[in-house]
Amino acid sequence: MNPLLGIALVLFAFTALTLEVKRLQTGGIDPELARKLVHMGMGAVCLAFPWLFAGAWPVWILAGLAGTALTALRLVPMLRRELGGVLHDVQRASLGEVYFPFGVAAVFTLAHGHVLRFVVPVALLTFADAAGALVGQRWGRLKYRTLEGQKSVEGSAAVGVVGFLCSTGPLLLARHDPRAAVLIGMVMGLFALILEAISWRGLDNALLPLAAYAQISVFLHASLGELLARLAVLSALTIIGMVWRRGHVADDGARLGAALAMYFFWAVGGWTWLVSPVVLLASYVRLMPLRVHAAPRHNLVAVICVSSAGLVWCVAQAFAPDPDWRWLFTLGLATHQAVIATVRFSQGRSLWRRSAWWAAGVTQAVLAQGLAFWLMDRGRTVTSVGFATGAACLAGATAVFVLCEPELQMPDDLNARWWKQGATAMVASAAALFVMKL
Repeated sequence: MNPLLGIALVLFAFTALTLEVKRLQTGGIDPELARKLVHMGMGAVCLAFPWLFAGAWPVWILAGLAGTALTALRLVPMLRRELGGVLHDVQRASLGEVYFPFGVAAVFTLAHGHVLRFVVPVALLTFADAAGALVGQRWGRLKYRTLEGQKSVEGSAAVGVVGFLCSTGPLLLARHDPRAAVLIGMVMGLFALILEAISWRGLDNALLPLAAYAQISVFLHASLGELLARLAVLSALTIIGMVWRRGHVADDGARLGAALAMYFFWAVGGWTWLVSPVVLLASYVRLMPLRVHAAPRHNLVAVICVSSAGLVWCVAQAFAPDPDWRWLFTLGLATHQAVIATVRFSQGRSLWRRSAWWAAGVTQAVLAQGLAFWLMDRGRTVTSVGFATGAACLAGATAVFVLCEPELQMPDDLNARWWKQGATAMVASAAALFVMKL
């Protein structure tokens, strides 16, 4: 089909959809239902893109036009008054409708004409997210806490079930091995459930299609044993994340986020990339003072910041495998452990000097993480000089953090401090990389 004609047809479909949902809304349908009707309608049209467009440029033009129009509906008073209620009558801060077209365009570009690699992520984005919102609003009773407030177990279950169907259905239609299709559907459904549960302000509309694309690209060529292993690991991490509440240091969204991050580390690097996160988690139990009767202090922002340096080196491993990435990954998480331990010692050993808090935190992080890494590596990739360099970078970065943070025990803005901590870990591991390359 001529791409310009395809663009015109899609724009006509989007316009007709918006006007029809607006007409239904004037008849009294629920704002959330109106919003999700637009969401599902847009996604259904997008699913036809592989048959409408041979190249990616028309899709990016549509994404730009849609993003501009949706932003105008949000910001221009007249448009918001006349049509914006279709998307913005829901009392929730979200940019999901703006992220949606760009997530679709990115996946279309990455898929390079491979229909399954496009259809499965977009179907997940279109129907699983909408099912979760509608079921959660109508039947949600069991609640759990996330960064945005609360979500329902029933809504999250709906995301998982519909995610399973959106993944398994296209695979079966494409005559993929039925056993593999079911396993892929189960992994994708559970992954979508967790990602939707922890996302906020509509970020799942950008993250879900990209994450689903990355997974389906691997799963299409994976053996049944590999798929079973991925399902088992993701399920186990999710169960542990939801059940393990020792010390109540994290809310539900944070624990799910941690489970997802650890699954990603394992999926990319193998079991050895789980050792450092496990040491960090175990240190909360055995190596740091426990704050008795403290309210949950770790939300999803904390998980993102603690995972940030590790995610950078894990992505580097995915695209350019190198043994050095695992050492830098470990060093980033070890720096987080040193900072967290320093803070916990300041809370639990308030009579100590600030330098003693720093020394205790750095010592336990270097010893615990260093020993765990050495038991795996045995000097094959990191020499004693490398260990000393890493320890110096960790200690120096932690010292800067301690000096620049006036209130270690109870900061005025905890989220801001988490971002500072994430930057500290990134600086420590990047400094070690710089020294290694000298």
